[in-house]
Amino acid sequence: MSDNHSDPFDLESYLARIGHDGQTFADLATLRAIHIAHAGAIPFENLDIQMGLPIRLEPDAILAKLVGRRRGGYCFEQNSLLAMALTAIGFAVTRRVARVRMGGDPGGRSHLMLLVTIAGQGHVCDVGFGGSCLAEPLPLVAGEYDSAGDRWRLRASDWSPGWELEVWRDGGWFGLYWFGEEEVVEYDLIFGNHYTSTHPASRFVQNRVAARTTLTERHTLLNGLYRRRLQGELVEEMQITDEAAFRHILADRFLIDLSEGAVLKPVEGINP
Repeated sequence: MSDNHSDPFDLESYLARIGHDGQTFADLATLRAIHIAHAGAIPFENLDIQMGLPIRLEPDAILAKLVGRRRGGYCFEQNSLLAMALTAIGFAVTRRVARVRMGGDPGGRSHLMLLVTIAGQGHVCDVGFGGSCLAEPLPLVAGEYDSAGDRWRLRASDWSPGWELEVWRDGGWFGLYWFGEEEVVEYDLIFGNHYTSTHPASRFVQNRVAARTTLTERHTLLNGLYRRRLQGELVEEMQITDEAAFRHILADRFLIDLSEGAVLKPVEGINP
């Protein structure tokens, strides 16, 4: 491991958290290895929202939660953490706030994703899009890509100048989000995070959500519905009906160990 990191970001603790003990050069091999390790080790989850807690975006708060307390988070936390780590290594990282589509028209700017440039070539990095997060970076080049059992497509948007990220689903291309070239300022993150974590219409306010992605598996949890996909194929599905079973699946499949005193908002179908 190189020892030339002067950034105050605690890179050593982050690398230990994701289980990366290889090189940390600012090259494509390192980018891919860290992206894969991060997505597999740090789960996507919104459980602080479900406990009535604020989502804090200060760097120290993100590091304390996702690394120190070994919790997960959603896009504004996950991709902020990844950006800090990659910047500490020496990568050229650019943040973008995307408009989520989820098969429909573009919505508000509510998703943080990253672009990383290596030797003049951009790469899309995203460890914070729930059950459809990327397991590994994709080159920012129009085309189709196979990754983690899914087929992905990047194309120039016909809606507004920028890019569309799509995934092949149910026999057709399913639009995930649009992103453009506009620079991100901190208030973009504050506004997007505030809506996503507090607005009554936000799916993260309405539901308990968790996901974890590796190169071979995708684990997803929406309230009481758990699913596991292996190389893109659904291989396990179960309906969780009580709180104890919910906590067990969180720990076993999503690596989330909530404290005994943590109280989640009740959801339909899960008995206390």
